[in-house]
Amino acid sequence: MMKNREKEREDAVKQRQREAEEKKRRTLAMYDSMAKSAPAGGPKTMDINIYKEGKPGLDEKSVVAQPQRDLVEESIRERQKEADERKKKILAGFDAAAKSGASQAVKQTGVNQNKVSARSKFQQMDAVNVSQQGNKTSNFQAPRVNRSASDIKEMLLQWCRSKTKEYENIDIQNFSSSWSDGLAFCALIHHFYPDAFDFESLNPKNRRHNFGLAFRTAEEKADISPLLDVEDMVLMKKPDWKCVFTYVQSLYRHLRDRD
Repeated sequence: MMKNREKEREDAVKQRQREAEEKKRRTLAMYDSMAKSAPAGGPKTMDINIYKEGKPGLDEKSVVAQPQRDLVEESIRERQKEADERKKKILAGFDAAAKSGASQAVKQTGVNQNKVSARSKFQQMDAVNVSQQGNKTSNFQAPRVNRSASDIKEMLLQWCRSKTKEYENIDIQNFSSSWSDGLAFCALIHHFYPDAFDFESLNPKNRRHNFGLAFRTAEEKADISPLLDVEDMVLMKKPDWKCVFTYVQSLYRHLRDRD
């Protein structure tokens, strides 16, 4: 329906442009004929029929073609520009948070990381963060092992997969395209609040509704700030992974203790 409306609006704009060009052509033809009706300084005669009947009074080569403006396309580009500006502001505020996750992800055990579950890894990270906050006044510095950003991302992806594994057609492989239709957000929220909405009724093509439903439910049920903008997500076929990563981190912090 949106595409049809946009096409109708675009056709209407083009039609008005064609009518305006035709009026302009007829007006110029009429005045050109009037200018040629008598020598310079003599009485001029205006033939209004040239305008009414659209008789060609000008050489087509003498009329400079005006570039046609696609108002719909200009509007889309303007919205895209505004979305990019909002995205830059979000990234400026949360990029540091995404990067700090890697520098703060430390552990104090010698357990083989390949044999530890995603939940255990996150619990270790949380325990270390609490321990570090409690030892701020101490002169003793516990040994820390920094984790890479890719490790943090993979652990968070594993947590998301574990919470959405019972949902069909939900395959979370990254923090960009896997979230593009909004269903991954809905599935993650629905896992913790199954009575909030009917997940089976959702359509992957209705992206705007899915994003709005997920962000609104997370805010109402778990007091999670909507760090992502619905309009931005709809415009981007591949969401910016940093924005999604930061929001999913917020979901994890608020929902990890509900299971």
